Amino acid sequence: MSFWDRLKYFLIRWFGYALLHIIGMSVSLRFSCRHLERQAHKNGRRCIYAFWHGRLLLLAFSHRRRKIHIMISEHRDGEIITQVTRQMGFGAVRGSTTRGGTKALKALCRALEKYDGAITPDGPRGPGYKVQPGVITAAQLSGRPIVPVTSASYPRFEFKSWDRFILPKIFSCCVVRFGTPLEVPRRLSEEEFEKFRILLEDKMNKLVKEADELAKRWYKRGVWREMAQSLE
Repeated sequence: MSFWDRLKYFLIRWFGYALLHIIGMSVSLRFSCRHLERQAHKNGRRCIYAFWHGRLLLLAFSHRRRKIHIMISEHRDGEIITQVTRQMGFGAVRGSTTRGGTKALKALCRALEKYDGAITPDGPRGPGYKVQPGVITAAQLSGRPIVPVTSASYPRFEFKSWDRFILPKIFSCCVVRFGTPLEVPRRLSEEEFEKFRILLEDKMNKLVKEADELAKRWYKRGVWREMAQSLE
């Protein structure tokens, strides 16, 4: 890597790090159903977080400095994401379920022996909000539960991209909501595998709807009055 490339990635890494912290500190962030995350970690187990690509921004802030290993695509923009996430305290496994998939899944399974993992099942190019098979395969091979998780914010900007990427507005109410962990047996027929894929997709989309409604309700009622109430 040339000097100019190293300089470019150094600047990108610190700019992304600063931007995520500015966004994270400018919103009111609350957690919902966090007991489900603790349930997945019972007895020191590791888990695989599954979240949609368009919802990753707030999760990069809420789960920073935990050495969670994220599967990141080998596309050019994947290197930028890798630089920023490593600065935020994440690990990176390069590859995806469609490109470098087998190698990346094996690397993720090795990482899951010590750390939690994370996959965007609709990444890196979509279709958005549709689970690809890789996350189910990773759970099969590793024996780790899948923890559906999403972020939501109100009010927000929503981009007209394939993943409908969301960006919180300043002083918005933001929610990180967890779903029930999903255990995937190691041996599955093709029909059973497809049932688990659809089940996870349904869980994740339901979770998004619940989180969106919760963020909107908290914002309209006044988030500071809601602080005493917990949905954990």
